[in-house]
Amino acid sequence: MELLLLMLSAHFIANFYLQPANDKHSNTKHIKPMQLWLHFLVHTLLYITVFLFSELSLFSATISIAIISLSYIISVYLKFYRANKLRYFLLEQSIQLLIITIVWAYFSHVTLDQTIIFIAQFLTAKNMVIAMSYLLVCKPASVIISLALKTHTDNLAQAVTMPIKHSTAEINEDIAAKTTVTIIKKDSLEQLGHSAAKDKNANIGLLSAGAWIGYIERCLAISFIFMGQFAGIGFLVATKTIFRFGDLTKNKDMKLTEYMMLGTLLSYAIALFVGWNALQIYQAM
Repeated sequence: MELLLLMLSAHFIANFYLQPANDKHSNTKHIKPMQLWLHFLVHTLLYITVFLFSELSLFSATISIAIISLSYIISVYLKFYRANKLRYFLLEQSIQLLIITIVWAYFSHVTLDQTIIFIAQFLTAKNMVIAMSYLLVCKPASVIISLALKTHTDNLAQAVTMPIKHSTAEINEDIAAKTTVTIIKKDSLEQLGHSAAKDKNANIGLLSAGAWIGYIERCLAISFIFMGQFAGIGFLVATKTIFRFGDLTKNKDMKLTEYMMLGTLLSYAIALFVGWNALQIYQAM
């Protein structure tokens, strides 16, 4: 196990601290060949240092270093050609960690029975209760909150999109010093459209950010419950209130304020309900 931890440490150091930077003077994402091979050498030397502390034979250590270094340099090379997206990054890291684990298991003579026993230690009923609670406070909780606030959401959306009619008065003075007042009533749809579009662009939030904020805050809330740190929930509520306070006071909209309060209270109520009951079931097992 010590060898695996050392190999993982070498992986993270090479992958994040010794990674080659892009050529700043180039308009492409391609890495220079010399820079690529230099990084390959540094990565190999790092793993040689790791295997010096292992009890593997010279042949086993050489094969391990060759496999890991080759897979790593291929991933670094492909990194500069793929799209810079989270799913590709997670896939690349998962493949590298899997290769490192397989190499360690093979040369450390880890049997299939030992692997099954190791995995079975995590697939216990208690751990499944914890995992299920995190699943419940994410997507199912969002659906419940969305359905519970649907009426209020529709009312707010209707209030925002409703066209506004108003009257304007123009005062004209004629030659005889007589004053006539002409009342002009019209729908300011065009001006309203430009104004609404401008306000919408100014106040628009990040795409799906609200859903992710809800996921994270509920997961953190039940995590504090499992750790017995209930003060952490108060910290979350205070933090969200501080950041929302400016937006709510700026808009001066009572409906929006009450809507946000309802959503926040529902979110934390679900997290507390799921977390507390999961903790009780966990302790009863």
